[in-house]
Amino acid sequence: MASYTTRIELVNPDSGDYDLLHQEMRDREFYRSINYCGVWHDLPTAEYDRTSIALLSQIYSDAGAAAQVVINNKPINDKGEKKDYYLIVTEAVERAYILPHTTEVGKLPPGASL
Repeated sequence: MASYTTRIELVNPDSGDYDLLHQEMRDREFYRSINYCGVWHDLPTAEYDRTSIALLSQIYSDAGAAAQVVINNKPINDKGEKKDYYLIVTEAVERAYILPHTTEVGKLPPGASL
């Protein structure tokens, strides 16, 4: 299985849009934390991890679909600006990072614990 790091930045979001995005991504098995040697770490804001047998093109499609749900929910923000998103997906071969330990179970995959 491969691990993918995905970043989605919402353009002109309203309050609550990232909460909806987090839920849509979680529903598609993208999580906001990564595990290294049994310790869970928070990813930076708007970054997700997904470990899967799927190809990069499927990971990209799934992440784009999650972001599109947020856009379709309310295409124009409270200021009258059009919403959009930026998306990048990379396959992680190796990782090195300095990240805080996760303290929120909701960021972990189902069944994982702190």
